[in-house]
Amino acid sequence: MAKWRSFIKQQDVQDMTYGCALASQAGIGIAGPVLIGLALGYWMDLRLGTLPWITLALTFLGALVGPIVVYRWVTTAVRQRLAGREPVEAEGEDEVPGD
Repeated sequence: MAKWRSFIKQQDVQDMTYGCALASQAGIGIAGPVLIGLALGYWMDLRLGTLPWITLALTFLGALVGPIVVYRWVTTAVRQRLAGREPVEAEGEDEVPGD
């Protein structure tokens, strides 16, 4: 196990953790509007006696809005994370070939 700890850099572990957290939040961000649209539509359909039309419309609207909101949120989060990081130089980049 100690061999792997020396192989995996701390920054890589932080990046993997950040990626997993981002993916989890993105999944919730996509499913949330769909479920809210479904519940609100069903409730409105029961009140107005129009079952299933408002449910279908709001569920479809949630399915359209969810990915758009998540895309904007993820691109902003990644841009902010990358802005705070210094560029990493590749190993051996300073060496001149033929020396």
